[in-house]
Amino acid sequence: MERAITINPLVWKLRRIAAGLRQQDVASKAGISTTRYSAFERGELEPSSADVEYIERILPHLSSDVEEQIVSGGGLMN
Repeated sequence: MERAITINPLVWKLRRIAAGLRQQDVASKAGISTTRYSAFERGELEPSSADVEYIERILPHLSSDVEEQIVSGGGLMN
């Protein structure tokens, strides 16, 4: 059985929006349904390692400072 990888759904959502992509765009490029990708962003479903690999290739990264602040729970206002 494939092991799921924990991601911060807010990071993927912010990266997608910053890139001007719709959930449908990311899902289509990753070869998954829009419903599945949406569930990842809402934190309702854990992506597989393959899902993470594909989506990480699609979404451009934010600056490392911004991503680190989000991942550490600091949000964007601190």
